[in-house]
Amino acid sequence: MYEKEEVPSLSTFVSGLGLDKAAPSSEYSSNIIVKSLPILGRLHFVKDRNGILCLTFTFLYWVYGTWCGLVVVLLPHMRDKQASEPFVALYVLCSVMCICALFRAATLNPGRVPLISEKDNIDTSDWEMCDKCQRKRPKRAHHCRRCQQCVVRMDHHCPWINNCVGEENHYAFMQLLFWAFCLSWMAFWSLMLHYWYYPACTTCDKELFIFEHEKWLDYLLLASAIVMLAFMGFNLIGQNMNLIMDRTTLENMKDPHPDISTIRIRSEWSAYREMCGSGSMLFWLFPCRSRKVLRPSYFYSSPV
Repeated sequence: MYEKEEVPSLSTFVSGLGLDKAAPSSEYSSNIIVKSLPILGRLHFVKDRNGILCLTFTFLYWVYGTWCGLVVVLLPHMRDKQASEPFVALYVLCSVMCICALFRAATLNPGRVPLISEKDNIDTSDWEMCDKCQRKRPKRAHHCRRCQQCVVRMDHHCPWINNCVGEENHYAFMQLLFWAFCLSWMAFWSLMLHYWYYPACTTCDKELFIFEHEKWLDYLLLASAIVMLAFMGFNLIGQNMNLIMDRTTLENMKDPHPDISTIRIRSEWSAYREMCGSGSMLFWLFPCRSRKVLRPSYFYSSPV
């Protein structure tokens, strides 16, 4: 336990890092809004107009996929005793998990530098100075021009979540990819059943707009599901390979043909445990869990 008088103040800590003169007085960049709300906790939001538009489009994409998949396709067949309740419940589960993962990925702090406690004893002798924000950072950190801050082990800035993907929210981003893939897969198979297996709906009011134009709504959902399946599947494979090789998207862009001897190949268990943190793997796909941080030694000069 730390004695109260032994805990250094933030000003003392920042001074010890050499940030008191060069760094801005605010802990956060002018592009970041941080709010603490009941139940939701501490939320991190990026003030970027293009990013907000992309995030809004992503949300509307989810709204349409959920609404059309349920109201236009599955629920009418369930009323006709054709679609089973467990199948519809699984569709709802994927949709709820998807929107929760989107919210978490978009509002979690990706790993602002310095994202360390005042009680941590970290040797920063081999850290480097960022020439943009004038803060010392670990070697694998990167400065994001949209967030205007350095992010620990930054993978990339994703406009579709209006946030960086870094050490602290990478697991939420992977959850989003997984659940969006599952939701798209469920939508695709729902439409295949609708087209080729289920008989025509007998309880639908054909004068309603949604059933009068059902064909075009289904076509749009099918196109959306196929595009999302391909996009999410490609990203899941790429992110999985990056995790195993212990590389980031930015590192791959800077050095697309690295020396094989410099690549750190890990087991999938080790890679995902490092990303998801401690705790049971049964909850790794649960978006509302809080990650118990494991700080790998290669982020810093010495393990903490």
